[in-house]
Amino acid sequence: MRQLQLMAFGEPSDVIQLNTLPEPALGPEEVLVSMEAAPLNPSDFLLVRGVYAVRPPLPFSLGAEGVGRVKALGSKVDTALRGKRVVIVPNYEQGTWSDKVVVPARNIVPVADDTDPAQLAMIGINPATAYLLLHRYVSLMPGDWIGQTAANSAMGQYIIALARLAGVKTLNVVRRPEAAEQVRQFGGDRVVLQGDNLRHDIDEALGGKKLSLVLDFLGGSPAGDLARSLKPGGSIAVYAFQHGWPELSPEFLFNNLNLHGFWLGNWLRNAPRIEIQELYQKLADLVADGSLSAVVENVYPLDQFKEAIDRSLKSNRNGKVLLKLGAD
Repeated sequence: MRQLQLMAFGEPSDVIQLNTLPEPALGPEEVLVSMEAAPLNPSDFLLVRGVYAVRPPLPFSLGAEGVGRVKALGSKVDTALRGKRVVIVPNYEQGTWSDKVVVPARNIVPVADDTDPAQLAMIGINPATAYLLLHRYVSLMPGDWIGQTAANSAMGQYIIALARLAGVKTLNVVRRPEAAEQVRQFGGDRVVLQGDNLRHDIDEALGGKKLSLVLDFLGGSPAGDLARSLKPGGSIAVYAFQHGWPELSPEFLFNNLNLHGFWLGNWLRNAPRIEIQELYQKLADLVADGSLSAVVENVYPLDQFKEAIDRSLKSNRNGKVLLKLGAD
C-alpha cells in the first residue's frame, strides 16, 4: 500500500515522501480501510514542521482524518462492518494520506453510503472542533451573538452553519472584501473587515448587542477587539495560534471574562467512545442532509501530493484541498 510519510521534521516540500509499504497483517481488533478521500489541514503542516502538540517517532504516516470503506476485518471485529463507509477518528494513531490503512476498530465510525465522500472526509477535525466550541463554554440560546476571526476559513463555515442551526447569530471578522462577500454567502449575519477601524465597525455591526462567545483562530488584536464586546462573564475560546494569543484589554479583568484554549486531541483522548461516535454520527447526518459543508477548491490524486501540499499552503485559496485516494 502507498502512504505519504514524514521522514524528518522540516518544510513539507522537503520531508514528505510517497512510500510503498507491505500490507500489514490485521490484529484481532483491527480493520483494513480502503481510503476514498482525506483533507490537508494547517495542523498537518505544524506537525510536519515539528511545532505541533504531536511529535511522533519517524518515519510517520501522515494524515489525521478521512473517509473510506472497510475491506477486511480482524477476528474480533463485528462482521456487519465489512464494506461499510467509515470516517477515521483523528487521533493520530493511523495515517490517512494513504490508499489503504489499518485502523483499530475503535477508531472508525460508520456513516451513510449515499453522502459525498469529500464532505465526509472533512468532519473529523473542523466540524467536531466547531461543535464542541459552541457547546462547551457558554450556554448559547437562540438570538445570542458570537464573534469569530478568520471567518472565511473552513472552520468559519462550519461555525456559521452550526450556529445558524441553533438560532445563534454570528459576527465575522475577515481580512479581504472578497472574503466578506464569501462569508455572507455562507450565511454569516454580520461581517467586518480587519483593520484600523475594526473596533468601531464591530460596535456598529452589533448595534448595541453584546457577544456571548468569541472563537479565535488568529490571536493578536482582532480577537482582542472582539473581546471588548463580550458580555460580562463571557468567554474567549482559542483553537489555533496563527499570531499568538489574543491581545486583551482591561475589560478582560473588569468584565470577569474567561479565556480557554481548546485542542481536539485532548477531547478525543478523554471522551468516552460512545460520546465520540455520537458526535461524528451527528455531524455525518448533518452533512447528509445538506446542513453542513465546506467549500472544496481542488482534489488531487495521491501521486500529485506535492501539488496538493503546495496549493494547501497558499494563503489565497478559495476552499479546502483534498487527496483523492482511489478506493477499490
